[in-house]
Amino acid sequence: MMRRRGASIQQHRNALYLIIFGIYLASVTLQTTTFNEMIPHRAGVLIELATLAALLGLVVCLDTLTPGQIIGEVSLLVLVTVVTLTSGAHYLMPTIMLVIAAREVSFRQIIQVYLGVVGTILLLALVAAEVGLIKNITFATADGLRQSFGVVYTTDFAAHIFYLCAAYLYLLARRFRLVALLPVLFGLAMIYQFTKTMTDVIALIVLISLYLVYIYRRQLRWLRPMIRYSFLMLPLASGLIIGLSNIFNYQDRLLVALNNTLSTRLALGNNALLAYGVKLFGQAPIPINGWGGDRVETFTNGVGDATYFFIDSSFLNMLISYGLLLTLIIIIGMTWFLYQRTRQHDYLLPVIFVAIAISSMFDQHFLEVTYNVFILMLFADLPNYQTAVGPAFDQPVVIRRGASCR
Repeated sequence: MMRRRGASIQQHRNALYLIIFGIYLASVTLQTTTFNEMIPHRAGVLIELATLAALLGLVVCLDTLTPGQIIGEVSLLVLVTVVTLTSGAHYLMPTIMLVIAAREVSFRQIIQVYLGVVGTILLLALVAAEVGLIKNITFATADGLRQSFGVVYTTDFAAHIFYLCAAYLYLLARRFRLVALLPVLFGLAMIYQFTKTMTDVIALIVLISLYLVYIYRRQLRWLRPMIRYSFLMLPLASGLIIGLSNIFNYQDRLLVALNNTLSTRLALGNNALLAYGVKLFGQAPIPINGWGGDRVETFTNGVGDATYFFIDSSFLNMLISYGLLLTLIIIIGMTWFLYQRTRQHDYLLPVIFVAIAISSMFDQHFLEVTYNVFILMLFADLPNYQTAVGPAFDQPVVIRRGASCR
C-alpha cells in the first residue's frame, strides 16, 4: 500500500515538473521570436521566478535524497548562484533547477513536451511572419535571401530546427523506419535554402550520418568505433575551438585561412580571450554587438555602423563569461555521464552529442533549454537503448532501465 502511494506521489510530482517545464519553455521560446515585442518583459521575469520557486519546492518537499546527493546538489546550486550574480546570466538558475528537478522524470516525456511546445511556437511564428503579423527579419547576401521566419535571427531559426530534429530522432530510435527521416531532411533543406547557416547544415548532416550508423550498427561493424568513442566529442570539440582561438594570430597563414572559413570566429574568440581573460567564477557581462533582432536596422548597404563583436562559441562563452570552474564541471560531468551510457552499450545520446558539440563550437545555445533540451538528461529517467544479443539483428532494441537483455 505504501509502495503504491509512493508511486502515485512520484507520478504526480513528475506530471507537475512537466507542466512547469512546459510553461517556462513556452516563455523562453517566445522570447526567441519576434512575438517578444508583444510580451511585457515583466511577464518573462515573473515566469522565471515562479519556475525557480516551484522547482525548488518540488525538490525540497517531494524528493528523497541521500546525504551525498544533497551535498552535491547544494554545492552545484551555490556555484551557479555565484556565477549568476557575477555574470548576470539569470537564465542559469532556472536551467540548473530544471536539470536537478528532472530526477526520475521520464526523459522521453521531457523530449515530447519540448517537441510539442517549441515546434508549435515555431510553426505559429512562421505563419505569423509570413502573413505579416510579426517581423520576418531578412538579410540580402551574396548567397541569396536569408530569412528568420519570425525568429529573432536567421541562425537562431536554424538552431531551433537542428535541435528539434535531434529531439525527433531521439524519440524515433525506438521504432525506426527510413521514411521517418523525411521531416529531418526537410528541416535540413530549410536550413540550407532559407538561412544559409552552414554550422547547422554540417551538424545536421553529421547527426543523420552517425544516427544511421547507430541504427544499423550490427550491419556496419567496421564503423562501430565511431559510436563507441562518441562520448569524447564534447572535450575534443571544446578544447579544439578554445585552443585554436587562443593561438590565433594573423601571421599564421593556415590559421588565417581557417579563420576566414569560420567567418572570423577564431579572431573574435582570440580578441575576447585577450581582452577579458578567464576567471574562476566568471565575470561581469561582456559588451557585445551582434546583428540579431532589431540590430539589423543598423546595416547600411550590407555594412554595419557598429563594430561586430559576438562570442558565438558556447564553449568559449562559458569559459569567459561563466568561469573556468563551472565550464570544467559541465564538460567533464557530461562527458563522464555519456561515458557511463556507452558502458551500458547505450550509444544514442553520445551519438547525438557529437552533432551538438559540433554545433556548439560555433553557436551559443548549448546551455539554453529552448534549444538544447538534452542537458536535462543528467538526472532524468532514461531508457536503455542497448545492443541485445539475438537473431533479429536488423531491429533496434529498447530495454527499460533495470530490465534484462533477452
